[in-house]
Amino acid sequence: MENLRELDRIVARGMARAKTPGATLGLIRPGHPSFVKGYGFRNREAKLPATPRTMYGIASVTKSFTALAILRLAEERRLKVTDPVLRYLPELRIPGAITRHPIRIHHFLTHTSGLPPMPAIYYASMRSHRHDPPYDPKVARKVGIDPDHAPIDTYEELMRFLSEEKYTLLGPPGRVFSYSNEAFGLLATIVERASGRTYERFLEDEVLRPAGMVSTVFDPGILFRQPEVTTLYSPKWTGRRHALAPSEEWWEKPCMRASGALRTNVPDLLRYLQIFLTGGRVDRERVVSAQSVAAMMRPHVEIGHGRYYGYGLAVRPDYHGTLLVSHSGGLKGVSSLIAAAPRKGIAGAILSNAEGAPSGLWLAAAVNLALRLPPKTPFEETPRPSRASEPIRPYAGWYCSGEGIWVEFRARKRYLRGDFRGIEAIAKNLKLRPAGNDEFVIRHGGASESVRFLRDAAGRVNAAFLSWRVVRRRRPSELALAPKGRMVW
Repeated sequence: MENLRELDRIVARGMARAKTPGATLGLIRPGHPSFVKGYGFRNREAKLPATPRTMYGIASVTKSFTALAILRLAEERRLKVTDPVLRYLPELRIPGAITRHPIRIHHFLTHTSGLPPMPAIYYASMRSHRHDPPYDPKVARKVGIDPDHAPIDTYEELMRFLSEEKYTLLGPPGRVFSYSNEAFGLLATIVERASGRTYERFLEDEVLRPAGMVSTVFDPGILFRQPEVTTLYSPKWTGRRHALAPSEEWWEKPCMRASGALRTNVPDLLRYLQIFLTGGRVDRERVVSAQSVAAMMRPHVEIGHGRYYGYGLAVRPDYHGTLLVSHSGGLKGVSSLIAAAPRKGIAGAILSNAEGAPSGLWLAAAVNLALRLPPKTPFEETPRPSRASEPIRPYAGWYCSGEGIWVEFRARKRYLRGDFRGIEAIAKNLKLRPAGNDEFVIRHGGASESVRFLRDAAGRVNAAFLSWRVVRRRRPSELALAPKGRMVW
């Protein structure tokens, strides 16, 4: 009980510091009943409390469900993860793709297809944006997001966009890890064409209902029949960050639901997490095979510092002596994280109604306390800043992506100054301290994050790896091409 009281103090302090309206946290521990508790308000203005039953979005935590759907189809021999994606998506024409080195389902699952960050996720939710503008159209256009772009509603339109958009691949399949919402959006198309059912129906039939996740839905019409649905809290992006404002507009992106559109509550997520603790079972029901669970938790591609990506999960094979798997999510009115230490029988989930809330730190504290580790032990290791002086100027410049991440790094005597001026990542005067090996460390929002710079074959710095994305370096003359729609991502 003392650990839970300490956890309550950590969450309460963290929410007050971050001005987070509400959150619900749940934890599974061996020998104890499941712990689920709401903190703060699901509707701050009406003083309605967040409770264990409160429904939230989970954003990119959805990707682990999509990976599980693919592996269920593999169990039924409807597909193989080694199959080329063109076997199921013959109309997809990715510029620069080579037939003899095809992009495979495995590459979509591990974000190693070579696709760079692109703006499709904004166009897929364009109809929602027009009801509830998340950003100033002038800011969007400046960073290459066309606010007048036709909505991308269908999988066929998404494939057409990827076939016609101006971009170059980051490398051959399997070479470069860069987080891709587009790739996971297309995995839903593969699920539909391999199963003969809609992605949503297949996931419901094969995962959600067998797991007893009776509250988990995609459809907002069904969502609002639930008794406790959170209000969404999000900053209004106009080039600067403002206070969190409430909204009832849940963004819809029909062709990219597989990337981040599930809505649920924490008790349902704790049922889901049993799958990773038991090798595929929830209570007495087998949902997927132990082999499928093992494939999801396998460290397929290294991200950095002992951290890997499996299938829809981040994997740390040696987190202070045990395996730790997790995935976070962020969207309008959503900050989410799931985590499991299968060998210890420990798992947890947190859902918050505030975009950008540091809720992952609070779940990490809960899992760490259960593992008898200091609560501030970070899930993601970052290197220590180096005292040794090293050249700073080679890293200075503009780095821009089609997903709206734009940052200018300026050289100072002993550090880089970072100014994020993109569509969502708005922060200025961040100090990046060198840590050696082309890596720098940012301390921001109570946590540390590393930025690793990448070099081309000639040894020139040509990209930065930040927020799990490869963001390419740009010449100053290129910046003016973005508002004209001529930037090559």
